[in-house]
Amino acid sequence: MPIVIEKEGKTASEATIKACEELGIPRSDVEVEVLTEGSKGVLGIGEKKAKVRVTVKGDNLSEKGLKAKKSLESILAHLVESYSVSLRETPERIKLEINLTEDKGLLIGKRGETLKALEFLVGKISVVNTENGRNKRVSIDVDGYVSKKEHNISKRVSDVIRKVKKTKKTQILERMSAYERRIAYMTLKRDKGVTYETVVDGDHKKIEIKPQG
Repeated sequence: MPIVIEKEGKTASEATIKACEELGIPRSDVEVEVLTEGSKGVLGIGEKKAKVRVTVKGDNLSEKGLKAKKSLESILAHLVESYSVSLRETPERIKLEINLTEDKGLLIGKRGETLKALEFLVGKISVVNTENGRNKRVSIDVDGYVSKKEHNISKRVSDVIRKVKKTKKTQILERMSAYERRIAYMTLKRDKGVTYETVVDGDHKKIEIKPQG
């Protein structure tokens, strides 16, 4: 479903610029329908604002996704000198990829904590006054860091699954963060040959994988 928003301004051109700035996209990426022509009136009396309806070309992006990209770019402008942000969306997720040559560690942080905080902040900002794509989860990556990490976690879990199937013995995964456990659960759900449960070990949670039956 295409993104459609309406904006007012002194002129149709000004209203269009406001809409494009809000979405963070160029004029060439939208179609504009003038709903009301602006009028200055006489001596300031009877002044009437112009109103436009702006439709984003294509239906593979959401309003939340475009706002998330704009919000992220605004934050990055204060943190790094040179960068670019690409946006891709699925029915469930808004994926933002940051490309830069320097300061990767600054944005990623220890165990990806800074990146997750940035992801949380952008998600909160982009959902304000947004309906289109509101329920999509925002995810941010830096030069493939998250993708590689998720792949490695999934691979380690798959290795343990194969071991459980072969030995018919229960295995407990190493301690993981909530984010890492989520990736592990996704991997486990794709395999019907084992069962699993979360066990509490002191202040931490671990995943126990058991052979089926």
